[in-house]
Amino acid sequence: MCYGEGVIAAIVLGALTAWYLGVRLGVIVAAITFGALLLAAFVPGMTMTVYALVIAWAAALYFLGPKISKATNKPGASSMFSPLNQATAWAKKLWDRAAK
Repeated sequence: MCYGEGVIAAIVLGALTAWYLGVRLGVIVAAITFGALLLAAFVPGMTMTVYALVIAWAAALYFLGPKISKATNKPGASSMFSPLNQATAWAKKLWDRAAK
């Protein structure tokens, strides 16, 4: 296995997790995925198990992600843009005060 494949798998799984369950959990899942794939490169017989778990997690998120995010009241993708929206509102507020 090439390390690039592990990085790509970690990024994709982290992004999918971040989309449905939040950015913090997405970063954690990406780090765990990369670590597991890196470990599987050196431990004989572990590669198929790790890949099966990665595929199972991705499939579970794909099929159950919308239901999970709705049940936990997570806003989904909009949570990634929340800091940007907050900063934009703050800048508009300052701009309006300066214009008066």
